[in-house]
This record gives sequence, structure tokens and C-alpha cells, in this order.
Amino acid sequence: MQAKLLKFLLLFFVVFNIGLGSFGLAETSEARYAEISKEMVISGDFLYPTKLGIKHLHKPPLTYYITSLGYKIFGINEYGARFFLGIALLLQIYLVFKIAFLLIKDEKIAYASALIYSSFPLVLIAVRNLTTDAYLVTFILWSIFLWLTYKQSNKPHYLYAFFAVLGLAFLTKGPVGLIPPLLFVGCWKYFNKEKFHFSLHVLLGTILMLAISGSWFFTIILDSPKVWDYFVHEQIINRATHAAQFHRSQPFWYYLILVPVLGLPWIFFITTYLLNKFKEEWNSSNIIKVILSTSIVLLLLFSLFSSKLILYILPIFPFIAILGSVLLYKFSEKQIKWFSRSYYVLFTILILALIGTIFYPEIEVDLVQTIFILFVAIGCLIYFLKISKINDSSKLLHMGVGFTLCLLLIHTSFASNNAKTINSFKGLAKFIQHEKGDKVNSLIVYDYLLPSADFYLDTQVITIQDNNYRTFRETQFENDTLYKKNLINLKDPSDSKRFKQLFQKEDQVYIERKKSPINDSLSYLLETFTHKIEKDSWVIYY
Repeated sequence: MQAKLLKFLLLFFVVFNIGLGSFGLAETSEARYAEISKEMVISGDFLYPTKLGIKHLHKPPLTYYITSLGYKIFGINEYGARFFLGIALLLQIYLVFKIAFLLIKDEKIAYASALIYSSFPLVLIAVRNLTTDAYLVTFILWSIFLWLTYKQSNKPHYLYAFFAVLGLAFLTKGPVGLIPPLLFVGCWKYFNKEKFHFSLHVLLGTILMLAISGSWFFTIILDSPKVWDYFVHEQIINRATHAAQFHRSQPFWYYLILVPVLGLPWIFFITTYLLNKFKEEWNSSNIIKVILSTSIVLLLLFSLFSSKLILYILPIFPFIAILGSVLLYKFSEKQIKWFSRSYYVLFTILILALIGTIFYPEIEVDLVQTIFILFVAIGCLIYFLKISKINDSSKLLHMGVGFTLCLLLIHTSFASNNAKTINSFKGLAKFIQHEKGDKVNSLIVYDYLLPSADFYLDTQVITIQDNNYRTFRETQFENDTLYKKNLINLKDPSDSKRFKQLFQKEDQVYIERKKSPINDSLSYLLETFTHKIEKDSWVIYY
């Protein structure tokens, strides 16, 4: 079964890498991580992350380090930025397999867990854009695997490895990285009636975890003690309880709707089955209790947090996948046939949507790519409908995989040809390069933070801060005023003067969003430019 899994992982990795560097960085999160990592590589400063020349201490640096390694191997480009996301995905799928096997002791169920996990839409979303979440979930799963291995072998080095990986999870996204694995351990002990034993190994392991997780934080705080208050109050307490100030606040029920949607169709399969069998399944095994309780408590806990983004709930989905694999072989023949039909419907919708894009003028289409993907999708549908001789349970699993691989190909083709739709600056950067060549002394961006501008144009980017909250920068940790060459605050009289002086220099490019033009009282400054072009949602002056 492991050989079968490795073949699947190889196929998945190949498809994942097709065109991975062909589409531009998406604003704002992916562009932010990519640009920070680029500046880290160029400056050689791996202690203080910077974004457009200003210290950016919002997150621990492990994602930047991993991305920097990608740049060192493949160059500073989109492929280098995203390469290790593919490695993270493979590790996640493999770890789901290993965790399921340690829990259930059945390779068939473990293999099904891996396939189900790989078919979740949210898993694909997490690895097609550079963020911390894919790496965080990898460390979460790794730590749970190590803890379960320790439980079965009783070898202390697995316990130390568990604590070390917890430290890496903390270095990826802070304290939130500790919640899923520790909650899983707590649920395991509660339902198996195991007492918490505090031993020397646990003490030393905890010290190891604190040393790893706090290594970067302690170094930064020793250099600048006020960073401590910033981390605790701004990045932990306020993000959890007052997310409105970060414009990430969502109602309590936000995830209660998103989880079913992003877990389709397997959430539907699982829910349909449990509607009549919940009590029976709950009492059948402590493993079911641990998996269900961990998933539900995580969902409620994340729902209670004020700050909510889609990818925050990714750690729930490995548990859903394992639960789905356990229940899969309990589905009736009638249920499996109905569930299989849902994939036939999804494939049909996918095929019709692909055909529709060819005739929809708002979407740019590469005809050769679209026809190829259509051929693959139609081939999958015909294979599963008429040719495949595998049993119904396996067919259901493999239809999910086939559908997922088609989605990967579609995303690559769509994103490569529709930079505006995915909110990428790449097309705009190409236009500026075509018009100006290397003669761009600086790019002036009015009232919008655009980190990928430097990534693509490799020139000085000057952010003009006016009314948009996105342009706010934490400058309290700067040791001098050099940062002001990259940031102008129009509310500051002295900065307003500097802003006007910018337009006296040659070879400047100024851009603003159509919906947020410069104040009428300053619009006369734009008369110094000879060209004005409207492109996508931007207006360009040069």
C-alpha cells in the first residue's frame, strides 16, 4: 500500500509543478511573503524581516526562511517562492496516511485518508498561494505523528522530536501552532482515561520546545525590548479578540458555513452517514471520539477567535479526512453509488464550465491548454463511468483524486492568463517594463501597499499613505529615518512637501487605483507626466 501511495504522491507532485511559476504573485498575502523573503536573501539579514525596506515583525520567520531556500535553489521567481509548498503538501498527505495507520492499524483506511485529504478544495487553496498555513499544518501533522509513535514505542527520542517540531510550528505562526496538536493529545488522554505524567523527559522536552520556539523572539526582544509588548498585545491578544482593527473580523458562524463548503463533497458524505449512525459510531471506538472531538473543539475555538481568514481552519481537515476514511467502508452500497454520482455531476459541471470559458469574453483563455484539460476531464469521466473495474469504494476515492488533479490544471491555466482576476501585479509590471525599460528611478504607489511591485520591477517603490488602512506601516522599530525614502504620509506636513518634490524628478512612474484617485488639490502634480494609461483597475502616469 505504501508503494501505491508513493506512486500517487509522485503523480500529484508532477501535476502540482506544471506551470507553478507561470502565474503571478497574488496580492496581498502571497506577494507580501514573497517580497519579504526576497529582501531577506538580498540583504543577508535573516533576523529582521523587512517589507519594502521597513521592518515587518508580524510573523515568526520560518516561512521566510523556507521561501528563501527556494530562491537560493531556483532563483528569485514565482517557482522558487512556491516550490516548497509542493513539498509541504506531499508531507501532509504522507503524514495523514501515517497518522491514520497508527490510529486504525489498517493500511487500506490509511490510504483512503490520504486520498480524501488530497481532494479537499481548501488543501489546494493553501498550497497554490504562498502563506504560512501550509507549512504550519505540516508541522502540526508531523508533531502528532511523532507523539503517536512515541506512545506506541515508548522511545524518548520521539517525545523530544515531538517537542522540537512543536517549536517549529510556533516559529511558523506563533502560539496558534501549538493548539491543534496539544488539543489532540488532550482528547486522546481524556477518552483513553490516561493521566498526565510529568516526567524528566517532558520537562526537558518542554525546555527544548521553548528554546526553539523562542529563539528568534528572544533575540529580537533582547535587541529591542518594546517588541515584547507588540507581540503579546498586538499580534496575539488583539488579533484574537479585536480583529476589526486588522479588518479580519467575521461573525461566529463564519467557519460553521465555510467548513462544509470547503470540505465538499466528503463533508456531505460524512454528514449524511452520521445523521443516522452518530450514536453507534460514537460508542464504537475511542478513536472516533478523539477525532470528532478534536475537529469540533477546533472549529468552535477558531470560531470564537475574532480574527478569521479561510486558511486558519486548515488544521481541522486532516481529522475530517481520517474520519471519512473510517466511515467509507461502512457506507452501504446504495450510499456509495449516490455519492459516486455527485462526482459525476461535479465532472460534468467542470467540463461545461471549461467549454463556457472559451466563449466568455471576460476570461482570457489559452485554447490549447483548455482543450488539453477538457480532454483529461472527459477522459476521467468516461473512465470512471464505463471502463474502470475497481470496486465502488476505491472508485469514489479515485474520482476525488482525478477531480482534484483537474482543478490543479485549471487553476494553473486560469491564473496564468488572468492576472487581474487573481489580483496580481505581474501584468501591470510587464506593461511598465515594456513602456519604460530600465528607465524607472522609482515607482510611486498612491494609497495602496503593493509589495510585489519591487519583486517584479526591482526598483524603489514609494508608498504614499493617505486614507487606506493597508498602507499603515509599523515604523516604531526603525533605528533611523531611512525608511522614509519608501514611505510618505500625506497627513504629515513635512512628508507632504517631500511628496510634491517627487514629481520634479525624471523617470518616475506614478500609479493609482481607479476607485481611489489622488485628492483634487494635488492632482495638478500629475500634469508633469506626458502619458496616462488606464489598465485593469489602475491608472498609470509616466
